[in-house]
Amino acid sequence: MADVVFINCFEVPPGREAAFLALWTQIDDFMCAQPGFRWRRLHLSLNPDARLRYVNVAGWESAEQFDAAHGEEFRRLQGQPEWLEFPALPSLYTVEQETRAPSLVDVDV
Repeated sequence: MADVVFINCFEVPPGREAAFLALWTQIDDFMCAQPGFRWRRLHLSLNPDARLRYVNVAGWESAEQFDAAHGEEFRRLQGQPEWLEFPALPSLYTVEQETRAPSLVDVDV
């Protein structure tokens, strides 16, 4: 099993951050408790005019565990009509290359 990284970019209109974060937190709480979940980081663009203002990056032990986490409860949470306001571009990745600064070679990031 190879580690995989899930990346999901969200369109969040200015002024709708709280609504987005409320929905996102529901799914995040659920996903963090699933077998195979390793870590996550939610990024916010420094540019308030960026189309994709939020980017979620999460590490999983395997693609199989990631897939298994998307059962009935996940579909219920994601199926809330409020999500329609926040289009997303999700995909699952594996690391192709990694480069670290010399001072971070022995640091787990």
